Amino acid sequence: IRSIFERWKAGEPVHNQKFPLHGKNGKVFEALITVESIVDGNGKLIRSNTTLLDYEEVRQFQNLVMLSKYESLYENSPDMYRTVNTDGIIVDCNRAYEEKLGYTKSEIIGRNLIEHTADRSVSEMLIHMARWRSSGMCKPTESWMKKKTDIEFPVLITPTNLFDESGNLLGRNVIIQDMTKMKETKDMLDQRQQIDKMKDEFLTGITHELKTPLTPIIGFSQALSKPGMLGNLNEKQSKAIKMILNNAVHLKHLVTDLLNIHKLELGKMTFEFQKFDIGEMMESIELAMSYVTEEKNIDLVMDVHERGTIVSDRNRIEEIINNLIYNAVDFTPEDVGKITVTTKREGKFLFFSVTDNGVGIPKNKQAELFHKFYQVNSVVTRRHGGTGLGLSICKGLVEGLGGTIGVDSQEDKGSTFYFTILPRSEV
Repeated sequence: IRSIFERWKAGEPVHNQKFPLHGKNGKVFEALITVESIVDGNGKLIRSNTTLLDYEEVRQFQNLVMLSKYESLYENSPDMYRTVNTDGIIVDCNRAYEEKLGYTKSEIIGRNLIEHTADRSVSEMLIHMARWRSSGMCKPTESWMKKKTDIEFPVLITPTNLFDESGNLLGRNVIIQDMTKMKETKDMLDQRQQIDKMKDEFLTGITHELKTPLTPIIGFSQALSKPGMLGNLNEKQSKAIKMILNNAVHLKHLVTDLLNIHKLELGKMTFEFQKFDIGEMMESIELAMSYVTEEKNIDLVMDVHERGTIVSDRNRIEEIINNLIYNAVDFTPEDVGKITVTTKREGKFLFFSVTDNGVGIPKNKQAELFHKFYQVNSVVTRRHGGTGLGLSICKGLVEGLGGTIGVDSQEDKGSTFYFTILPRSEV
């Protein structure tokens, strides 16, 4: 004992040294003594904190581990393992536990598990251990641990009780999983969700702000372009107004496309299913798109084979058809162009198609048409405008309405874009 005392005063560590103790009953038994130095704020040695473990008890715990079928897993597992008695004193641990915390096994055995618990989790761990001692109930719990360097890290603790031959609770084996990477991933996901939310709010706000001034620009341009409504214009003024109108309409579609593609990516595209008349919808589309086709003197034909009412999202269907007509107008020749919009019933589905006699699309390009930002010919696209979002949005809207979309086309012979929807009442 004098030797141990002198070594401690000299600053030499004392870890789990065997030491004989004499019990009141006269029995001599071996103990493991661990001495920890307590210093004041100036680093001056004040006193010792000494832990004594019954060596036979430690051996009993270690034998339980060795006899179990998990012996190899315990020592060689990449996860940390430790064994504690009912007082929370560590009596065994595996190699991963040593390496992760930065201690040797001799520095670990005999220590209270609280010494390896981060300050933020000490109170919770003490309460947890007290409940376990009284009830014997073991359940996984999240906590924070600290290394020898005081670096803290999150863990998942999964305990299993250890009993003696009489069924008395001796302690428990604990599997400890480092949750640092998982927590980093969760934090990244939370941050990503927050960024997506901010992007959504920004796009919604900016879309509204951009559309607000476009509405009167488009409205007054349309009024000015009609002879006599707001006064007569000469040919030069009329062309200028049409240019303003075309560019304002194009910008409005671009803003709408950006918002829609963002909503589709986030899965936040909304649909409003209501009853409406198919024939009335087709007439509305013809009226709205006539000024677009008239500019290039293109013949717009509405071939309606199905009439009556259905339950679906009329606005989304109109958006799809309008988008396909805009595409057809861009690639259909002036004066001799023709666009036919067809609707008919195909079983429980409603079928729509937009056919033109334009330049057509090469076979090797058709498979990519509905991918975001894909453009068949960037030179042509720059001349006509467009972002490559329209067909991708159409695909997302069609699928949201329970249908599919496709294309048939030959170079120099025109194209047919077609899609189906499944009316709500048929679902």
